Amino acid sequence: MFLQLSGVGDQKITYKDHSTIEFESLSTYILLAKKAISKFANNMYSGLSVKMLKDEEAISSVANAIMMADWRWDDNYQNTQNTKKTRYSYRNQCAIWAIQTYITKTYKHQKKIHKKVFSLDFDNKKDDDSGSIYEKIENLTSEQPDLILMEQEEKDNLHSSLQCLLSSNLLSDRQKDYIKLYYFENQTFEQIGQKYNITREAVRQGLNKALDLIRGLIS
Repeated sequence: MFLQLSGVGDQKITYKDHSTIEFESLSTYILLAKKAISKFANNMYSGLSVKMLKDEEAISSVANAIMMADWRWDDNYQNTQNTKKTRYSYRNQCAIWAIQTYITKTYKHQKKIHKKVFSLDFDNKKDDDSGSIYEKIENLTSEQPDLILMEQEEKDNLHSSLQCLLSSNLLSDRQKDYIKLYYFENQTFEQIGQKYNITREAVRQGLNKALDLIRGLIS
């Protein structure tokens, strides 16, 4: 999805009490958005610019912010220090706001979910942590309204990350099996223990060790 507002693309429109506004071309706003992402995004999160530049929605939101900066721009605007702000600096300011909004809606939600789903604080006395990884995510979003905006893409990314880890040499075969059985096949510690003829506590400790190895990769 790209810019939705009419009047973009070498056109002039009049809106409310604003004077006639001359917008840049659509391709120019997209280019400005990509430049702003490349310049500012990594200052907020390492690797963020690469992620955003692959996301058309992210580019679109920044491009819209820059276009709205032009729509709101006043050549006579002065800040609180009575120094004149340039159109260039105002565009950058609005682009940064859009990038920060993207972080709030995406990175923070994803980070909370990863930390909660892979928490090592298992209950030793009560094995009520059973449930597929997707059920765990659904429970989190239903309990916390601020996570409801998480999209299916984030679930898919989480699934892909786990599958990548399970195909690596980071974990032993048994550790990989613990994760598969517990998170993907909805088995309890007791059921996994029966397969390996060990106690549920031994399974819990083994799963803790496995998750401890990968915690830094997904936090």
